[in-house]
Amino acid sequence: MGWSLYYGIVLWSTLMQVLSLLALCAASWAAVMRSWRRPTGKELQVSEPVAVIVPCYLPNEEPIIAGTLRHLLDHLTGVDDLTVYLAYNTPRDMPEAEAELGALAEEWPNERSRRRLVVTRVEGSNSKAENLNNVLPSITAPYIAIYDADHHPDPESLATSIRHLNVTGCDCVQGSTYIREGCLLARWLVCAEFFVNYFVILPSMQALSGTGFFGGANGIWRASSLKSLRFDEQALTEDIDCFARAIVQHGFRFEFLPESCSGELLPSGLRALWKQRLRWAMGWDQVTLRHASTFWGAKTSCRVRVGLIYIFFCRWLTQTCAFLIVALNVQAAVQWRLGQTLGGTPELDTPMLVSRLQVASFCGYCVFIVFTLLRALLRGSPGLVVGVVMYFGLMPVIVFCNSVLLMVSLCRVSTGYTGGWVVTSRAHVPPSSVAPPSSGASAAREPLLGRASEQLGHMAIFVLATALSTSGALAGAVVGAFLGQRTVVRPLWGWVPFGIGATTTTVTDGRIVAWGMIVGVALGLLVFCLALERRKQRGGGSAVVDGRLV
Repeated sequence: MGWSLYYGIVLWSTLMQVLSLLALCAASWAAVMRSWRRPTGKELQVSEPVAVIVPCYLPNEEPIIAGTLRHLLDHLTGVDDLTVYLAYNTPRDMPEAEAELGALAEEWPNERSRRRLVVTRVEGSNSKAENLNNVLPSITAPYIAIYDADHHPDPESLATSIRHLNVTGCDCVQGSTYIREGCLLARWLVCAEFFVNYFVILPSMQALSGTGFFGGANGIWRASSLKSLRFDEQALTEDIDCFARAIVQHGFRFEFLPESCSGELLPSGLRALWKQRLRWAMGWDQVTLRHASTFWGAKTSCRVRVGLIYIFFCRWLTQTCAFLIVALNVQAAVQWRLGQTLGGTPELDTPMLVSRLQVASFCGYCVFIVFTLLRALLRGSPGLVVGVVMYFGLMPVIVFCNSVLLMVSLCRVSTGYTGGWVVTSRAHVPPSSVAPPSSGASAAREPLLGRASEQLGHMAIFVLATALSTSGALAGAVVGAFLGQRTVVRPLWGWVPFGIGATTTTVTDGRIVAWGMIVGVALGLLVFCLALERRKQRGGGSAVVDGRLV
């Protein structure tokens, strides 16, 4: 029974892997076609006006914002008419910083170029969404790009994205990001993570789902499309919430364009990085539960509807699949191969059918690694190649940390609170300059998924139950992998007596992993029931409100 369950689990993870590799092939072909048709010179020139919005929380970004504005005004090429809008908020007056920004705005426009800087302080704002909503109505340009305050886009990236908008007819093009400054090893490693996501995983996801998504920074929009939307000021990730509503309500199209690159800064340390990633994870969970019931009725094609379900619902499944592949299948496949070489099959080794399936999964993982390394080599950056090697070397640790992140996020979501809002401090920004919004901290302590008096829709309840049970299975797999460790002794050539030349190997008993996942599912459902009961005690119900969680 135990091995049958484990075989089914390994089979499922391998099939998911095969599907991903097929999508990777499709995404690779699309990248090759783009490189063949890559425009240069006058083909990239944009004659129409372009607007760039930089939302900014000034106490956090004061040391870097002037440099970002100068970079945008001086270094972006291929755009004849450019207006940069700085929309900032601050809980207190900052005379020196605001005077510097005002002086910079007076320098632009100038006689050298058709480039302007408009600086706006958004009174009463406590969020990036409010800053964006304030400035959008005043823009008349047909294209709008959004960059964070630490972003320095590559010179041709904006023009490249606008051309892609026109060639594909989509509403938004999402470019890629990399780390432009910071500790060398940390920069290489996070750059490698971004590279794997933007150049490999996300294009494959688009090939499967039929859509990209808007990631908040380095996103270039048609102004008519963006101005028909409004950023949700209560959302943890206003960009993902905007993307979901754009497809569901308007049927807008989104494309990834990894060749459009923009450099950003690292968070100031591991603590800041963890809080940033946890906010992202909770934001994705929030959007999933808010809009779950509307995905199938979206004003778009059937393929994209299924793609929305894949993007939002399958995040927990794909993380479980990643853990099984990286932490279990790879180890088991290598040990099985070594066992075949040395001879003999210890009693605790997995059945032949399971072992061969794990070897197939390992081969697929090797294909993924080789493809990513080749893609990195084509980028021509030695640091990137070193970072990718480091990234895959640390992959078991990275997968484990991401798994913990998703589980912590779901626990917070299910209980309904996020804790206080924390501004992400940047590398090379003095800590004394970082201060949270005065009213944002109290607002962030409101329930993440609506106040306690608000009610959960049936679809939101189902999705939350599925997410918690899947995360429980992931936690069970982690615990099962730890408890299932067994030490076996392999005699030399399978028969040499007295232990001469014998090797000792640690293997994982898949039966314990399988039963651990089953127990994890049960515990996840128990947590779900307790979370619902807690909401009811706070005054929340479980009836439908507008078919979604509000």
